[in-house]
Formats: sequence, structure tokens, C-alpha cells
Amino acid sequence: MKILLLLSRCDQTGMTTHTLDLGRALVSLGHRVTLLVGRRKKNLPESEILYQKFLEVGVQVVSFREAINNSLHLKIISFLDVLFFIIWHRFDIIHIQSPYLSFMPWLLHKKFVSTLHVNDLIRCFYYKNATHLIAISRETKDYARRIFGYNDKDITIVNHGVSSSFATLLSAEQKNEEKLKRNLPVDKLIIGLVGSREKRKGHDVLLNAIALLPKELLATIHIVFLGSSKDGKTKEWLDTLIEKTNMEGRVSRFEYQSSDIFYKLFDVFVLPSRLEGFPVVVIEAMSSGCCCVRSNVEGAYDQIDDGKTGFLFENENVEQLSSILKFLIENPDRRTEVAKAGREKALKEFTSEVMAKKTIDVYKKVINEY
Repeated sequence: MKILLLLSRCDQTGMTTHTLDLGRALVSLGHRVTLLVGRRKKNLPESEILYQKFLEVGVQVVSFREAINNSLHLKIISFLDVLFFIIWHRFDIIHIQSPYLSFMPWLLHKKFVSTLHVNDLIRCFYYKNATHLIAISRETKDYARRIFGYNDKDITIVNHGVSSSFATLLSAEQKNEEKLKRNLPVDKLIIGLVGSREKRKGHDVLLNAIALLPKELLATIHIVFLGSSKDGKTKEWLDTLIEKTNMEGRVSRFEYQSSDIFYKLFDVFVLPSRLEGFPVVVIEAMSSGCCCVRSNVEGAYDQIDDGKTGFLFENENVEQLSSILKFLIENPDRRTEVAKAGREKALKEFTSEVMAKKTIDVYKKVINEY
């Protein structure tokens, strides 16, 4: 099958990571996959890293000139780039990952699939209902029905899946070696958060929760933040938060880079996001053997059985998160048990192969039934 994936840009978002995992799995199943994506920005390391990863997994990558600075001229050029590419290349299926590009195949009267990644889309000219929609969680399905008027028959839930590379584990000795390479303490419990530095991801929720821990427990932990600022402004925001919560010296910050090894160094992974869709980072962490804790926003109940394969806390409930962290620090056996159960669930339900096969079923439905 010849498949076109359409993405506005390569950046440090779950949408890009999901597209990469899907593309990798589709290629491994023998399909020809082309990614049409906004031109990479070589001054942004994360954009270049992700662009190269698509090439490495066998996805053909074609760039279009992305409109910037609200320039009407550039918008028209970008618009024409995409339209002419779709016209001159014949694909069995078009899959829109960036929802505001959905008007492109719509204008050409092409059947297409679209994935709804997060519940913050708004009705506008640029967003058009797909022939068939992939919702990544029960919440995104409900949102699509409520806001965009989709019928149940035109929506399929396909949870995100991740590469099996995350399932490789390290020995205790290997973990210590990797920690030392990154100047991380080998004698402390590592609590990690992977995500762009922005308020939506809830770095402040985690820092405030940790600040409530008893001093004797604070002395036993270290915090790792992996991710860059999207606009350059939130770096200062995070630095100020760390200072206000008296966490200087307890936090290591890393700019965006490959996250595989970091998950393997975390004892506890926390995602305190205020808004999500079906965050890939949680699945990556579960697959890597982390004990995962996350807010109960979108995707939470699809990913985690509370108290069995991970832990959930009420969105922005700092006290509840602090209580969970206290329990996990004080009960290492229980932490290990839950991490093991979470890993088993992730490897059974949330692999990129499972995701790709379910996505192919959607493609076939669009081709044969609409």
C-alpha cells in the first residue's frame, strides 16, 4: 500500500513522535510510506534529529515550504506545494496527522484519514472532517462527536504505540555507568519528566508536590527534566520555579534529545500534564520499566489501571501527587511490582506494531467501504 502521511513540522511533540513510530511500523509491515512535512529548521536541533530519524526507518521524506510569520505570500506557496504534490502523486491512502492541514485533501475531493491527537481543536476553515477519524483515546472520540459532529461509525479508537526499542532493559551496573556520563547521582531515586518546557506539561505541579515531601525523603531523590522550550521563554519560567521551590541542586535539566536511555535511568516517571491526548511518553516510560504516575486527563484510563499498572492523580492536585510519590519512595518493592505490571501492559497493548495493524484496518475500510 502506498501511504502519504501529512505533518506540518518535525518538532518535539507527541504528534511527531507518533508519526515516526507509525511510519516505522508501516514500513516494517511492507508498506511504502511517504511523509510530506514542513521544511526542517536546521537551527533547531530537535527538528533535525527527528527529520533524520524518519529517513533512518525507511520513510521517504518530502519537504514543503512552511508558512511563517503570517506571510500571505508564503502561505500561498506552502498551500500550492502541498496541493500539487497530492495531485501529481497517487497514493492509496492519505493520512493527516496535523489536523489543520485536513482542508488540503478535502479541497481535492480525496478520501482521507485523520488522527485527532488532543482535545483543543476548534472549528475553522482549515479543519475538515475526515472520511474516517482515528481517535487516540475515549476522550478524543467523545470530543470529536461533540464538537465536530462525527458519527460513531466514522470513528475508530487506535491507541498510540511505541517502538520495541524502549523495552530493552539495563543492568544495575549499566544504569550507574549511564548516570555518571550525565552527572546524575547513582545513590538517589530518580524522578523524571519528559516533555517540552511549558505550563501545559505541569512541571510546576511536580515541583510543588516534591516540595511537600518530608526533608528526609527529599534527601533521597533527584529530579530530571528532559525537553526544550518551544518559544525560548519558558526556560526562564522553569528556572524560576526551581528556585522558588528550593530545588536547586536537586534538578538536572537536559535539552531535547533521544529519550530512550533516560527512561531506563528513571525509577519513577511523572507526567503531570493539564491537557493531553494519549501521551506517548507515558507508554515509552512504561515499556522501559518505569513506575509511571500521571494526571487523570485525556488518555489516562486507557493507559493506566490505577494502583496496578501505574498511578493516577487528579489534575493539578499537588497534595495527592505528593502523597503518591511519598508512598513510592517509601515502598520500593511495591514500586517495582507496579513498574513490572505496567511494562507487561505496554508491551501487550501499546506497541507500534499493534498500532500499525489497527491503522491499516482503518485504511482498508476507507478504501473499500466509503
